[in-house]
Amino acid sequence: MSDAAPPLQGHSAGSRRGWVVTACCFLMAIFGWGTVFYGHGLYLSALKAEHGWSTAQISGAITFFWVVGTPMTLTVGALIDRFGPRLVTTAGSAFVGASVIGLGQVSELWHVYLCFAVMALGYPAVGALGISATLSGWFERRLPVAMSFALTGASVGAMVVVPLMARMTASDGFTHAATVMGGLTIAIVVPLTLIFMTRPATAPPAAGGITALAHIGATARSRLFWTITAASCISLMAQVGFLAHQIPILEERLTRTDAADAVAVTAAAGIVGRFGVGFLAERFDLRLVAVISYALQALGIAILALAEGPVAIYAACAVSGFVVGCLVILPPLLVRRWFGPTGYGKSYGLLAVFAYFFEGLGPGSVGLLHDAMGGYGASLWYMVALLGVAIVVITRLGPPPPGAAGR
Repeated sequence: MSDAAPPLQGHSAGSRRGWVVTACCFLMAIFGWGTVFYGHGLYLSALKAEHGWSTAQISGAITFFWVVGTPMTLTVGALIDRFGPRLVTTAGSAFVGASVIGLGQVSELWHVYLCFAVMALGYPAVGALGISATLSGWFERRLPVAMSFALTGASVGAMVVVPLMARMTASDGFTHAATVMGGLTIAIVVPLTLIFMTRPATAPPAAGGITALAHIGATARSRLFWTITAASCISLMAQVGFLAHQIPILEERLTRTDAADAVAVTAAAGIVGRFGVGFLAERFDLRLVAVISYALQALGIAILALAEGPVAIYAACAVSGFVVGCLVILPPLLVRRWFGPTGYGKSYGLLAVFAYFFEGLGPGSVGLLHDAMGGYGASLWYMVALLGVAIVVITRLGPPPPGAAGR
């Protein structure tokens, strides 16, 4: 089965087909983020309650997820560049669904690590890397808008999947909730990706072998690339650390279902913010957009650290959530604008290798701080400090090289 869409007659036909692919990415993101990116906090809370494992032990499994996924990021980008997204995203969806089902069946701690490893094999294909590599072939000037729409599915996933799983867990147990949601991921997303995840027939196949290695080598020698990578890694380390522990953090002051609702508030605010960054990215310097995004995330976490009542807690989640999607979408947009579309999957895949490693450090380091300090207070200020460092780093980024696409 070829990934290439049939030859298109005119720009409008290509645009329509590209938006169909974008809609498929939107639906894939609902389950990808709902069961993985935002789901980690629910799994941490549920597994701790059901099995008595410590926060650090389960956080270690989440860190293991990011570490195992690290080499997959470069592989997924290269595979989509060369062969197209259909089989890559289909396999990723199946792995994610199976891993969620497995989490509901665990009885030993090593089972948790195994399930997170399987999840790590699939998530890069259904996450920001897979979506951005897919859409990069369909869009150029409108890529920020297409990415914003597709990744709005991530917010919908947090608004729908996480509260639904929390309520199913409360009423029927975590095993039932994980089985239902993992099964739905396989039943809905796998057929969609098989049918709709195509690439343009006019897209040139990516070069392989030595040419691909040469492209990666040239990217790795660029100071601009490492500045983008450093800012992205540090900011995502803070964000993933926060999101992985958000429900346990909130459970210190709210019930689990109320905490899940606060996650939904975070995600709802993210819908507005994600479209905001898509609008701003077409009109303003991405470095300024990044500084504002990092600062708002830090402000939201700082408010949460100081909040004492439910209103302040929900407000903090809204402020932080407003830029959750921005921090996810900024790395691919920065890479595309500073390095152009050629070999995009490999360029962003290289960044994602390091991003995954640092994202893995986030939940683990927050969990260790929690256990060492007996609460999340120090962890919250630690994440605020990380975002401050990211602001300093991104201000050191120079302008795009002459001729870079999308300046």
